[in-house]
Amino acid sequence: MKKVNSISYPNVFNLNESDKLWIEKQLLKLSLREKCAQMVMPWVLGEYIADDSIEFSRLTRLVKDEKVGGLIFFRGNILNEAMLINKMQKIADVPLLIASDFERGLGMRLTDAIEFPYNMAIAATGDPHYAYLMGKEISKECRALGVFQNYAPVADINNNADNPIINIRSYSEDKKIVTEFCDAFIKGAEEEYILTTAKHFPGHGNTKIDSHQDIPIIDGNSNELMNNEFFPFKKLIDSGVHCIMIGHLNVPTFDSTKNLPATLSKPIITGLLKNKLGFDGLIATDAMNMSAVTKYFSAGEAAVKAVEAGIDLILMSPDEEVTINSIYNAVKSRMISEERINYSVRKIFAAKKWLKLNEWKPIKLEELGKVINSKTHLRLAEEIAEKSITLVKNDKKIIPVDAYKVRTAACITITDEIGTESEMFFQKIAKENFDKIYSVVLNKKSTTKDYIRAYQIAKSSNLILLPSFVRVKAYQGTVKLSKRNTDFINKIIQLKIPSVLISLGNPYLLSLFPNAKTYLCAYGDSTVSQQAIMKAILGEINISGKLPISIPKTNCKIGDGIQINKINRT
Repeated sequence: MKKVNSISYPNVFNLNESDKLWIEKQLLKLSLREKCAQMVMPWVLGEYIADDSIEFSRLTRLVKDEKVGGLIFFRGNILNEAMLINKMQKIADVPLLIASDFERGLGMRLTDAIEFPYNMAIAATGDPHYAYLMGKEISKECRALGVFQNYAPVADINNNADNPIINIRSYSEDKKIVTEFCDAFIKGAEEEYILTTAKHFPGHGNTKIDSHQDIPIIDGNSNELMNNEFFPFKKLIDSGVHCIMIGHLNVPTFDSTKNLPATLSKPIITGLLKNKLGFDGLIATDAMNMSAVTKYFSAGEAAVKAVEAGIDLILMSPDEEVTINSIYNAVKSRMISEERINYSVRKIFAAKKWLKLNEWKPIKLEELGKVINSKTHLRLAEEIAEKSITLVKNDKKIIPVDAYKVRTAACITITDEIGTESEMFFQKIAKENFDKIYSVVLNKKSTTKDYIRAYQIAKSSNLILLPSFVRVKAYQGTVKLSKRNTDFINKIIQLKIPSVLISLGNPYLLSLFPNAKTYLCAYGDSTVSQQAIMKAILGEINISGKLPISIPKTNCKIGDGIQINKINRT
């Protein structure tokens, strides 16, 4: 007991003496190499995996033989992921920390789950209580599925309109709005005993580079960064966030080493985050298979540097066994002390004890439907979407539209991608609401003839809907439309026919079309957001959203949004 009392444990988990004894007993059971493995979190798909497959053998080896600390789940479906979690937890000697990116709900990763609107849509409602409810509902579903850590919320301030990877994943360009909504999300999640993760420290908002592709440089002096990028993280640390994810960002003000991401920087992680900002919770890397790391470091070299810098959890290494061996060999050669490894593993075990993983029981597959995809969850997602819709411009007073008075409508969907089910969904709901409507999808595969046909359809209509899908996703490198699509939209809005430009993604789209007379934002393309924007167009709901960002090259600023009451058709 005296030994336990003399050991430092993370304050964020509020441990009692019994908890600490459990941690020390677990620590004693592991060899040095097994302790190193506890710091490693491999990726896994939540899809069906046959027990005799190569992938199942890989996972079994990592969990049973290597004794990794946890698993990160990505694309899949509810039942198969739950089944796989059960199988892996049953063969694990130490309970696994199961994690996933559910920033906007299970539907972000699982094909048969409900997806909430993006964070920027939540902020557009102006009500942080929605973030609290969202954090709570997502966490209930996480628990039911067997996931115990959510890599959310995004605490980045989107203060760069050209940011290709954060954008609508951020709540706002305003540090106080970001902080308030993140804090509310965390409080909701904590009530359901799910680990929250503020990301991507030191702040991924002010960059034009996607760290999946290369290493972004975050400029600014110490005072500027402390008063802006770091502001949400500092406040969330004070509020008790459990984990902080480090972004693969080069920050010369705090570490001038060329091509060194913050993930591998001791001055940033230990000097700044731990010592200056006082964070003693879990510290996780962003995915270590991203190009911002792999272009400059091998898997083993990056792992050792991460541990030396102060990292506790190494996520998605390109080679898990090389990572474990490299950390182990660094300890054996005295580059890293065993006490340094113990320090991180104590934190990992503290999290597992706080989550009560020592009492883990198999997920009851037949009861998944009682919690996941509940009517309460769906209605909350719908309500947030409806409250978020922002009417930025309505110069010709087109909105709301009386569909019965529209003789012929054109719905011309614009995307630089190949066209997906999401784009076709908007076409579907447009057809359901207008008696006579011509539908066209212009995508990456469209020919010159397709554009000529779409223009002729627009000219022969008396209302033109222009839903634009400009998505925020990894490895894309831009959130702008191609010149071909930009030119086409400009040609359409120059017609004297009423047109409605609709952003189902990047809200900064209006910068490309400052002459558009009508502009609506949904801040994403989730099903509930698409349904909500159609209701807003038709006057079936109140329009009350306000911009959480300013739009360059326009007069539209944060807080703008035209308020319109729904049409009373009784």
